[in-house]
Amino acid sequence: MTRKMLIALVCVFTFSVSFAQKDLSYLDNEKGTSMEPILAAAKPLVEEIEGGDYEIVRMEYDLIFSEKSTYRTLFEGWTYGIAAFGDYRIKDIDVSVYVKSRGNWKLIEEDAENDDVATVSIKPRIKEEYKIVISVYKFNKGYSVGHYGLMIFHE
Repeated sequence: MTRKMLIALVCVFTFSVSFAQKDLSYLDNEKGTSMEPILAAAKPLVEEIEGGDYEIVRMEYDLIFSEKSTYRTLFEGWTYGIAAFGDYRIKDIDVSVYVKSRGNWKLIEEDAENDDVATVSIKPRIKEEYKIVISVYKFNKGYSVGHYGLMIFHE
C-alpha cells in the first residue's frame, strides 16, 4: 500500500468514527424504504475521497439482510481503496476481498473491525477479477435489514 493510499484510508476511517454518531433516520420515509439516509451518509465520504485526489471508479447501493457479493476487475499499476458503509440501521459492517486461485475464491484482504465503515486496500499484480463480500455483523436494535454503500477508488 502506498503512503498516499494509507492516508486516504485513515481519513475515511477517521471520518467514519466521527460520522458514526450521526443518526440519519429522520431522512427515511414511513415505510423505511428510502435511499436518502444512505445517500446522505455517502456524500461526505465522496467529498473526503475526492478531496484527496482520488477517483471513485465504482459506487453501489443496495439492501442487505446479512451478506452481498459483487465483482470487479482490478488492474495492475493501481492501488485501490474499497470502502463499505451502512445506513442508520447497521451497527457493524465488514468487507472481505477474494481473488480466484485454482478455481476457488481465496481471501486476500478484509476489514472486520467493529464499526459502520469497513475499508481495505488492494494493489493487484496483474489484471484479475475480484469478489467483494459485504457482510453485516450486527444491526442496531430493532432492525434486521438496512442499506449499504460500496465505493471503490484509486489514486
